[in-house]
Formats: sequence, C-alpha cells, structure tokens
Amino acid sequence: MSPVLLKALASGFLLGNGVLHLAVAFFLAPEQLKAPLAVFGVAYFLLGVWTRLGGRTAMLCAVLMTALGLGLGGANYIQNGGGSWTLPVMFVIDVMVLFTAGGWLLKNRQAG
Repeated sequence: MSPVLLKALASGFLLGNGVLHLAVAFFLAPEQLKAPLAVFGVAYFLLGVWTRLGGRTAMLCAVLMTALGLGLGGANYIQNGGGSWTLPVMFVIDVMVLFTAGGWLLKNRQAG
C-alpha cells in the first residue's frame, strides 16, 4: 500500500473509532465507563484529524495512543468478563490503526 493510502486509512480508522467511542459512552456504557470512553473518543477523533494533516509525530502519537487504548480496553474486557459487542469492534479498529499507521511509519522512516 502507498503511504498516502496508509495515512488516509489510519486517519479514517481513528475518526471512526472516535465516533464509536463517543456513541458508546453516551448511549451504551455503564456509568463508570462513560468518562473514560468519552475521553478516548475525543482523543481518537482529534488524532484522526491530526494524522490526516500531520506527519511522523502525529503517526507516532496515534500508535502510542492506540496501543494504550488497546491495553486499557483489553484489561477492562478481561476484568469485566466481556461486555458489549462494541469492544471487540474497537479492538479490531485499534489493530487496523496499528497496522496502517505502523506501515506508514515504516515506509516513511528516515535513512541512516
């Protein structure tokens, strides 16, 4: 895949994941998860905009934030024994962000 396509996909996945997190926070989440989901939703959405406009730093931040979200979401999933269908969807999107943003970073690494 070309760097342009990888960047567009990473941005799109982040934007979609942000919207999904916000929708779950406002309509489906238990009270104790509403705030964390909303924070991650806003962060993912803003990262989606930044990755579309930015460069290497934006992609690195997207990878780090997505890995953090994947770790925290996974821990929550294990602690609470599953939950809504939305969490596995969020995991798949997170993996796609890591794949596309990581691919972009590999294709755009600086020589030397």
